[in-house]
Amino acid sequence: MNTRVSFVYLTRDNQVLILQEGSRLAIGLWCLPGGHVDGDESFEEAAIREAFEEAGFKITLEKEIYKTTLTNTEYKGMVGDTEQVDLVIFKGNIIGGELQIDEQALDLKWLSKEAAIKLPLRWSFLKDIILNN
Repeated sequence: MNTRVSFVYLTRDNQVLILQEGSRLAIGLWCLPGGHVDGDESFEEAAIREAFEEAGFKITLEKEIYKTTLTNTEYKGMVGDTEQVDLVIFKGNIIGGELQIDEQALDLKWLSKEAAIKLPLRWSFLKDIILNN
């Protein structure tokens, strides 16, 4: 079975929430809040949990906006001994909480879409997701 990961796209006042990775294989790259799906957890449950753990926000999910399978190398993360990673990104809505950076991240901030796409992104497809959602 492939490793499963789930991420969430959050916006506020025409800005996107973006996180600078602190993990060894993606250090310094920018991404959406998210991470591994635990055990029997669904992609949706993981996205909601990760938004709270990585950014401090309670959210609801609006819809799935992207789904792909990546190799370990493309994923740029520690995924154990599986060779492929199933990745799902959801569009979410904030319903509570406050911005709080996870201890494993280097930075977390709201940026305009134009500023966000100029950063070194973890995956090239994030540019299209940021601009088109």
